Amino acid sequence: MLIKIVLEGDLSMKKLVSIIICMVVLVGTSFQAQAAEKIALISLQKALYDVNEGVKLRSTLKKEYEVKKKQIDGMKSELEKLSKDIEKQRMVLSEDALNTKRKGLQTKFLDLQNKAATFERELKTKEANSAKKILIKLRDIVLDYSKKEGYTLVIENSAETVLYSVNAEDITSKVISAYNKKK
Repeated sequence: MLIKIVLEGDLSMKKLVSIIICMVVLVGTSFQAQAAEKIALISLQKALYDVNEGVKLRSTLKKEYEVKKKQIDGMKSELEKLSKDIEKQRMVLSEDALNTKRKGLQTKFLDLQNKAATFERELKTKEANSAKKILIKLRDIVLDYSKKEGYTLVIENSAETVLYSVNAEDITSKVISAYNKKK
């Protein structure tokens, strides 16, 4: 439209200057708005693992895992021994006695599988519940920190979805420090 008016000569110099000034103001305002954006990146996954509470959680879960693994390994050894004993006695035992021992072995094997599955579920549930509590606290700290520092946008970047950003600042370590101080 502006080009049409200029080409047709219906535009006075005063109107042309006014239009140019408006365009400069609009473009300038747009650049100012972009410059005012303060963007942060955070890896909540890294923060979850690196805060003191997360380190302690992993240590506790590892110890529980080792204890339960020993229990399961003990049950496996017992099953292997029973299986070898049944194999050794196979020729001397009657068919009924052999079947009874095999059923007992099968029952213990199923018990082992159930206990292993239960242990795994319990550990995963503990990990998920504890991680959820830490993440809720982390979220609050991210919000407080972001407001205090004047960030207009915070992007979660655990999966490294943001490959490059000129203006974004990684605040993960600062949030971890703030989390650990809050305790």
